[in-house]
Amino acid sequence: MLWLSGAGRECALRNIQNCIPVMGDRELRELIAGFPEIPAIVRRQEKTEDELISVGFSYPRIIDGVRFHIGCKIPLDCVIKHMTPFDVVKCDMESFPDFMIIKALVIGGGRYHIQVGCFGSAALQLITGLPYYHKDSDLDIYLRNHGSRRDLEQFYEELLICEKQYDITIDAEIEYPGQYGVKLKEVFSPGISVLGKGLYDVALLEK
Repeated sequence: MLWLSGAGRECALRNIQNCIPVMGDRELRELIAGFPEIPAIVRRQEKTEDELISVGFSYPRIIDGVRFHIGCKIPLDCVIKHMTPFDVVKCDMESFPDFMIIKALVIGGGRYHIQVGCFGSAALQLITGLPYYHKDSDLDIYLRNHGSRRDLEQFYEELLICEKQYDITIDAEIEYPGQYGVKLKEVFSPGISVLGKGLYDVALLEK
């Protein structure tokens, strides 16, 4: 998540690449340049020479069953603050009882040498206090495994128990070498390869 200077937000408004679904100018300004300040999300980068970062903004409210997503570009020097998924889980969650599962996953990860981070709608709600997360939302977590394959297996078993206990779908991605994100459930499914999502591309990776 990236926080932008005022100039950066104005630049984002000028460099909108897509808006799904289409929003009016007033709504676009409210989301990108309004208050409370909503962070930009780093998305897959385009291989260009314009030295701009590809980011996206996500609208907190769902309208007619759709959440608005805006893609745009901003210069790197307009970024004044950033947070990773691993920074998000350090936030105070006492005011968000729905997110105590995140704390449980972080503690469980610690037992198995796995670093746990949070992104997606839960992260945006924790950071902004705005209503991103709802009863049908998945919980998006990001993992780095500093232990063994067996450690990962044991953590995965606990994750499945947490899903049942909290009646929630946990969408976990684990970081593969080369910084590709791979769905953890895909790692433990049949087959010899997994789909890795990287900052610049996607690739089939061997398990």
